[in-house]
Amino acid sequence: MACSLLTCCRLFNDNLKNMPHSEEYIKKKLCFGDYMLCKRFQFFQEFGENDSPASLYPYDTEELKKVLQCLQKKRDSEDDSE
Repeated sequence: MACSLLTCCRLFNDNLKNMPHSEEYIKKKLCFGDYMLCKRFQFFQEFGENDSPASLYPYDTEELKKVLQCLQKKRDSEDDSE
């Protein structure tokens, strides 16, 4: 089964549009394989597509941590302003 984000994943539209070999490899390995391991998929499952950063690569756990910290700060500041 393929990843449900395959047709709209911003990774391919924003970051890999000029890298067809990398795109093919990632799609074969993750999108049509172990997509549950993909950090972009995990992020989407948790927060939705609108908050998904274009800079997040499938195995980039450090970038994911940074994005999650940023979102948490954003949510905390929104809660404080209410």
